[in-house]
Order: sequence, then C-alpha cells, then structure tokens
Amino acid sequence: MSEINSLAKADNVIYAYDGSFSGFLCCVFESVYSGVTPIDIVSIEEEPITFYAVNIIQTDENKARRVLSSVPKKISKEALRLIETVFLSALKQKELLMLKFLLRGYREGSGLVKRLGDPDVSPLLKAQKHLFGEAHLLRGFVRFADYDGALAATITPKNFVLPFIAGHFTERYVNEDFMIFDKTHKAALVYQNRRKEIISIDSIEFPSISEGEARYQAMWKRFYDTVSIESRENPRCRMSHMPKRYWENMTEVRDLV
Repeated sequence: MSEINSLAKADNVIYAYDGSFSGFLCCVFESVYSGVTPIDIVSIEEEPITFYAVNIIQTDENKARRVLSSVPKKISKEALRLIETVFLSALKQKELLMLKFLLRGYREGSGLVKRLGDPDVSPLLKAQKHLFGEAHLLRGFVRFADYDGALAATITPKNFVLPFIAGHFTERYVNEDFMIFDKTHKAALVYQNRRKEIISIDSIEFPSISEGEARYQAMWKRFYDTVSIESRENPRCRMSHMPKRYWENMTEVRDLV
C-alpha cells in the first residue's frame, strides 16, 4: 500500500475503511469534519496501489451513530433508506457516490432526494432499483435441495440481496430448517428452529443429494420440459424474464448453461 497520511488535507487522498456500513459512516464523519472530499473510498482488503495519499479510517461506533442519526434529521428518512440500500448494491464506487450525495444533502436538505435526474442522485436510485429487482427475481429463482431433512440452495447475485429475501423464505418455510448460500458475497442466510441469521462463510461443500432428491429434481426437469410448447419457444423472451446468469443454480435449466 502506498504512503499512509492520516492528516492529509488535500482532495487527492483515498479513504480506506474496513468495508462495514459503520466504517463507511466514519468515512462520512471524517470528510465532513476535515473538509476533505476524497477521490475514492475503498475497502482496506482491496489494497489500493496508488501514488495518492491513503487515509485509513478507523471504525468508531460513536462517530457512526452520530452520522446515522444526522441523515434523517438534516436530510430525510428517505435519504437514510437510500444509502442503507445502495451500500448493499453492486454499484461501482458506491461509497464515493454516497458520500457526495450526503455532503450535498447536508447543504441542500430533503429536496435533493426528489431530483431524480440529478447526477448525484440518479446513480443511487438506479442501483437501488437494480437491487430490489434482483431480490424480486430471486424470490422465484431460488432452487432448494433436501439434504437429510434440511433445505439448502446456492445463489450468485450481483447485489447483496439476502436481507431483502430473508422474510419471504422464512414466512414460506416457517416450519423448515434451511440455508441460502450467497457464493458471490460469501455469506449465508441460515434459518433454524424458527430463528434466522445471516453469517459470513467463505465456501461450503454440500453433500451428495439422496436418491429421493435426485428423483424429485428429475421430475421437476421433466415437467418443465413437458409443458414447453416447441412451436412457441422464444429464447430471447425467456432470457428477459429468466436472465441466463441465474441458470447455473436452477434445476430445470442448469444443463443448458
């Protein structure tokens, strides 16, 4: 990592933080009280190679809480919901974009969120819409398999959608134990004994499915193929409703990938 300068006062500085939402809020605190707008905000794990000064922002829960409480007071509750959502999105340079949005919001107030075409607002709204759209799709695309009485599934979303799909599946399978493993973000939604938790997990190796589960998967695949009407097949339409990047985890079409 390049030279670390915790006292940098010029705008040609990069903030590095621990990747948590509280850590991001501390970046906002630092920017507001130092008067510095960094050229980028990155996770410490990314180890940026740069000639710019790097300011490592330590996570301080007191500072984080102060920023968190200030957003609905000085901007709006809608602004707080927006940054909480966008932080979980796949938007590139999301931290820097959120910081710029908040700095303007502190100056201009609640009206900023309503400026849909504003260059500091539009990317965040699009990222939020993309995340919500992906969560909606995955409520229908998750495919569970039965492993000795427990259900498990793997997903590879672009956004961190587990918090947004958890309620749907815990309500649907209230009496079941299950896990949804997010391979992209190395996390899993675990529901056991009617309690849900999202945990960090680098990888997981599921056991081989039972003969009974294999038969059920084969029947589902056969049903899917049988109800298809060959003369009305429209691959482009199917991919618009069922994007191909989800197919690898879907029983009925994974062999087409």
